[in-house]
Amino acid sequence: MPEVLSGNLAYLPLLEILKLLSSEGQTGRLSLSNGASKGEIFLREGSVVHAASGEHISEEAVYSLMGWLQGDFRFTPDVAAPEESLTTPMERVLLEGAKRVLEWGEIKEVISSTDVVLKLSPAGASGAVNLEADEWQILARVNAVRTVAQIAQDLGKDEFRVAKVLYRLVSAGLLEVGEEAEAPLRPGVNGGFFRRLDGELTEVIGPLGPVIIDDEIASLGETRESFPRDKVAQLVERVSAEIQDAEKRSRFQGIMLEAIRNL
Repeated sequence: MPEVLSGNLAYLPLLEILKLLSSEGQTGRLSLSNGASKGEIFLREGSVVHAASGEHISEEAVYSLMGWLQGDFRFTPDVAAPEESLTTPMERVLLEGAKRVLEWGEIKEVISSTDVVLKLSPAGASGAVNLEADEWQILARVNAVRTVAQIAQDLGKDEFRVAKVLYRLVSAGLLEVGEEAEAPLRPGVNGGFFRRLDGELTEVIGPLGPVIIDDEIASLGETRESFPRDKVAQLVERVSAEIQDAEKRSRFQGIMLEAIRNL
């Protein structure tokens, strides 16, 4: 079975992967791994029908996996799901995923990445703070040494959930944000990808293709010279929406999926 799409979630988030596979009407298995943690999402004709990750099954497993900010993924087509545990419409799954992306944006204003180290605040909380059992578990592992990612891995929880709790504890005055490991530079997209994108879109809709691409790049706040890999899927999704013919749009998306895989 050919491998259609693979890479790292740090460059291509799960939400964008699912959007691409859904728009293509793909059937198959999306395998994910993040250290010792594993997960699988099965699609049938573009809709998620089953997912599993640790103790999570079905819809909750999908949202748990959306909390992964890094890790490897691989999509293998034409693999049937062992069961169909999820009947939620794909639109709702993607909407919840988008909601989590927005929430993470708010969290990142305080906790900029999962490489951040937190420590107890000497001043203590500004008021009464009631903690659930799992929040106590997270708080107990804050020691000015462990990063957010390490705490999540120790507890077997997704990074989104852990970061969300830590964000609340920082806001309440219980914790302070410490130092952050130097973030690696985001890999950029080479010129060959844009030549391919220009050529394929021009073939479908004519000479306005590159103009449309430039407009979408600008709307994403980027340039061709420094366009990051983690926005490639979003760019392809936007420009493909300009193709009115469904058959041509599907063919274009399939070609660009392969191009993304080879980045």
